[in-house]
Amino acid sequence: MNRYLVSKGWEGFSDRLQCLSQCVNMALRYNRILYVDWEDRIWSHGDGSFYRYFNLVDLPYLTSAEQIPRGLEVFPPFWTRGLGLPADEWIHKLKNQLVFDPQEGKHFEPVWVHPGVGFRAYDFGQLPKHLRLTAETTVQIKPMLEKVPNDLPVVHLRGTDRPMSEEQWEAVRQAAPTACVISDDAALARRWLNESPNSVLLSDTLVEGNVASHKTDAKSLQRYGLSKHQMNIRLLADFMILAVAKEAHTLIEQSVFFKMARLFGACGGVEALLQESPPERYIQGAQFRSWGTIPSPSSV
Repeated sequence: MNRYLVSKGWEGFSDRLQCLSQCVNMALRYNRILYVDWEDRIWSHGDGSFYRYFNLVDLPYLTSAEQIPRGLEVFPPFWTRGLGLPADEWIHKLKNQLVFDPQEGKHFEPVWVHPGVGFRAYDFGQLPKHLRLTAETTVQIKPMLEKVPNDLPVVHLRGTDRPMSEEQWEAVRQAAPTACVISDDAALARRWLNESPNSVLLSDTLVEGNVASHKTDAKSLQRYGLSKHQMNIRLLADFMILAVAKEAHTLIEQSVFFKMARLFGACGGVEALLQESPPERYIQGAQFRSWGTIPSPSSV
């Protein structure tokens, strides 16, 4: 019998990568078919969710919750009647029902679900071996990467929901008086360019207000003349630019986006993302992109 692992997505891109990293490792370790569910309102839109932007390689995977047979036992049991239920704010209120730690005790349920919040054991040394951009995404992002001036440091201006002091601002301004700017805060980006007119603003999908731009849903983005697809592409490009920058500074030291981008880059993640995906193969109804051999089915 096939066994499955569902990786839910919620919150920011770096949180998603951390959770996905854990799920990729667990899918390989326990020989489970992976389904990545980023159908939530923060990331998804119309015809675009995880699989519009990414391919998986060297592990079997599904592209829809509907491909998981119904009636199978699920861990945690909360998801038994709703494997396709997208994560949302309610997920924080139900953390106690969603705790995912199959190594705590013995869980042989055919379906496991990581909720996308809470503890995650990520390994960015392994994730790049299995994660690729789709051809469509690569075509759109490569020109954005090529336009980045090599002679300027990159500055990440995280604002919105994170408080910033004038001391922090001045410290970054002194470290990089002229820079390439990545930001999710339109007001901070304007202030930087006013003080440093020779700087280059890379982020071009900024919205006004006190909510991180990339967390704005598709419907709300319409009032700014932006699509969720544009936002996702820009977010990926900004993450990759931060990852490979020779010199990078951040306004908010606690920014997970900045920390994970730098770690991902140090692990060779960007080079791996841009590699061409190998041809598709199939295993028992699951897509399997592989350069190696197909693993034989086994129980946990």
